[in-house]
Amino acid sequence: MVESETPKRFHSYSMNRFDLSFGNEFMECRVFWARVVSSETESLFTQYTKHTFYEVQYALEGRIGMVLDEDRRAELAESDFIIIPPDTYHQIVDADSVGARFIMAFSVECKDGRFREWMRYLDEPKPCRETPYMRSLLSAALEKAETDGPLAQQMVASLLENFFLEMVQAIVPKESLGELRDGKREDIDGRAEAICAFIRDARGIGIGVADVARQFNVSERHLNRIVLAAKGKTPKELICHEKLKRIEEYMVSTRLSLNEISELCGFSDAYAMNKFFRRYNLITPSDFRKTAKKH
Repeated sequence: MVESETPKRFHSYSMNRFDLSFGNEFMECRVFWARVVSSETESLFTQYTKHTFYEVQYALEGRIGMVLDEDRRAELAESDFIIIPPDTYHQIVDADSVGARFIMAFSVECKDGRFREWMRYLDEPKPCRETPYMRSLLSAALEKAETDGPLAQQMVASLLENFFLEMVQAIVPKESLGELRDGKREDIDGRAEAICAFIRDARGIGIGVADVARQFNVSERHLNRIVLAAKGKTPKELICHEKLKRIEEYMVSTRLSLNEISELCGFSDAYAMNKFFRRYNLITPSDFRKTAKKH
């Protein structure tokens, strides 16, 4: 009798690529960082934090316990994953002593109203079971990520695109997928989308609510109604969200100093940026950078 080959443990792989992007007719996705973390090499009690981007937590080996927004607990059995939406506090509080999890931080720009409907299911964090193909796609992406060169990076992007779509397919109800493919759901209000695009293009830097209202020739009150109805957030929240994203991107993907980042993001100095960042993330930019490096 021939013994079966022992599967290669996932924590033997790691990936740490910044600004890895892929896209299709539905969306553009940008991966800020991704890697496999082993329970053998990290503390099982991680910092309680939140991000302005989505984050995948995928239990490759062993079980993971986590808390979301202080009062919700999520249990990931092996082969389960969860997508944590932006602005959600989360913390790993329990895990098997021997295990591994895949973490991926990403943002998504929707091109299509049908895909935007899919995204609302990603904003309801709950454990999901992996599809039959997720594990093999991730294994291939992690192996290719260890190879240098533009061709390898393109292959990683392609594999992660399919991995991402597999996750979406596992989360979104089948009947909703059918409705979206048929294009039966209406797109969001075009004016609200133009407003949100204007804020995104500016990255929240150098603009306020009054500037956005003037740009679209509406009162600030009417601007609030339009955006709140379409996005569930006020224009001020969207501006702050985009500015936070920009700060976080600089912190994790560059070696710029806090003074340099504060200037690029429209602050008078690093102290003003620090105060703004702590108000929303409850940690300093320096602590955020340290935490991101650990991931």
